[in-house]
Amino acid sequence: MSDRDVLLKNLEDSVSRFSSEEVGRYIDEALGLGIPREMLKGALFQGMERVRLGLMSNEASIPEFLLTVDAMNDGLSRIVGVGGDEVQAKEPIVIGVVEQDPHDLGKNIIASIYRAYGYPVIDLGRDVAQKSFVDAVGETGSGILALSAMMSTTMERMKGIIHEVKTNYSTVTIMVGGAFIDETIAKGYGADGYAESAIDLIDETNAALRRVEDGTGWS
Repeated sequence: MSDRDVLLKNLEDSVSRFSSEEVGRYIDEALGLGIPREMLKGALFQGMERVRLGLMSNEASIPEFLLTVDAMNDGLSRIVGVGGDEVQAKEPIVIGVVEQDPHDLGKNIIASIYRAYGYPVIDLGRDVAQKSFVDAVGETGSGILALSAMMSTTMERMKGIIHEVKTNYSTVTIMVGGAFIDETIAKGYGADGYAESAIDLIDETNAALRRVEDGTGWS
């Protein structure tokens, strides 16, 4: 195993141990050695994914997972702006969980990742009414709306929100996500983008922004 691979493995491990101090030390060392930013991001996300899988199998607790997200977020903040311009957000993001859905863990994770990449985030919380989403987009001038639904009984509410937002603010880019959401459903609801996981969130958001700007729609 090369020195680079050892360092990346140490970085991944430090995230899964939710040690922000170690994360910062390894990232500083990696940047000094010229290790590409994408590799560092991959190690950070892999560390988080390890704990997320542990949460699903009851080997990790929700507080531990949230601490892991914090450590990952600290790491992302350190590499923001190092090569490339994807971290520059032109518009604030309104984010929230749809009405009658109390599950906000996923939304909180997504919001923290957006913040780490420099996006101003307006977090409306959970159980958010359709009118509140529409009003927030208009009042803040946000260019992106991110909707979350973790229940099969609440995900249908996204359609009404998307329709009203697009009717009033046609240039807003709408991202959706949740336990029962996939790309096919996202397209059917009229959304502009869908991220399967935190790992591809920023890339998929950038792709959705381009689709709206170019007027090309989903491929």
